[in-house]
Amino acid sequence: MLLFLSRPRPALLAAAIATTLLVPMLTACGSDSKAKAAKEAPVIELAASDLTTVQSGDIEQTLRANGTLYALHESLIRAKVGGDVTSVAVQEGEHVTEGQELARIDDLEYRARLDDRRAALEAGRAQAALAEATRGRNEELLQKKYLSSLTYDNSKSAAAVAHAQVESLEAQIKLAEKALRDATIRAPISGWIAERAIQRGDKATPEGRLFTIVDLSRLEMKALVPANEAARLAVGQPFTARVEGYGEREFTGRVARVGAQALSGSRAVPLYIEFANPDAALKAGLFAEGRLTLAHSAAQALIPLTALRSELGKDFVYVIDDKNTIRRTPVGVGMKNETTGQAEILHGLGAGQRIVAVNLGPLREGATIRISSAATSTPVSALKPSPTPQTATDTAADTEPPLPPPQTSSRDR
Repeated sequence: MLLFLSRPRPALLAAAIATTLLVPMLTACGSDSKAKAAKEAPVIELAASDLTTVQSGDIEQTLRANGTLYALHESLIRAKVGGDVTSVAVQEGEHVTEGQELARIDDLEYRARLDDRRAALEAGRAQAALAEATRGRNEELLQKKYLSSLTYDNSKSAAAVAHAQVESLEAQIKLAEKALRDATIRAPISGWIAERAIQRGDKATPEGRLFTIVDLSRLEMKALVPANEAARLAVGQPFTARVEGYGEREFTGRVARVGAQALSGSRAVPLYIEFANPDAALKAGLFAEGRLTLAHSAAQALIPLTALRSELGKDFVYVIDDKNTIRRTPVGVGMKNETTGQAEILHGLGAGQRIVAVNLGPLREGATIRISSAATSTPVSALKPSPTPQTATDTAADTEPPLPPPQTSSRDR
């Protein structure tokens, strides 16, 4: 008995082959769609320190400045008379008061000169009195026609000369008295002895340098600021400074004067800042640097300067919404403080919002963040979407065995 097997139909065979090829293709398309979706909405891992919360508070707009402190009142004492220095009463660093004796110059010669002028004045006054009496008598005789006019005129002239000599001697006495006073050196102002240029036994010469006194109760600093900041400078603005040698201690001064013109070449404007120093804690000649407060504001929103981003001249920040999604938010920027590292936001943000606080480079809008326990975040450039895992269906489709070849009968063979 012969067994006849039917030949497979060509249409069924073609359908089986098409099905075998189409299943992997559809599976691959599904995988590509999932990968594309994952790429469009990646998960970015950030450290907790990468985020901050918008705060409200005060902010100041400041300008950095520096300069050397100098005493507002300083006196260089020079000798007014010459002679041997017989005594020096003060040392460098001592405080003196106005009128206090500092040193003495030998005054023997000046005393003798004063005594001589005083004696000459007495003689001159006697001669003047005699000449005046003679003139008076001659005037009476002239009226009685007992004396000629020429004789009277001579007596009158002699009296005038005698009076002039008396006035000259009086002036000479004033000069002699002054020279005697100048032999004793006294402090013209209250302050500290910054320099002592003489010793006992030295020879003082007129206009020779003796002492320098500085009044430390008021110090001043001259600073140069850019010309484009001149319009914002004003007398009375506060200045907070740190001075070399005083560590973190801060001193407060105020703008006393603003220069009338910019310096040629540098185009910088001189600024004079005064410091009250009643306890003489600060010393003249020290270098100071600090910040000048130009403006102050009670800001409704404050963020770190590092959170502020800019593109094509427009400022924005990365905001983290309630779903931990990144939103690029345009903002209006007000004051900036480089010292505290803060910026005032006029619009676009409110206190309490979460933002990215550091510069991590461009972040994808709509990306989801995940807070990592690591100390630092992964650089954004290294953040890539994870490859989409294959599903069981995908695996089955990829490993499905091909259809068996059609059976044939012995007749076909």
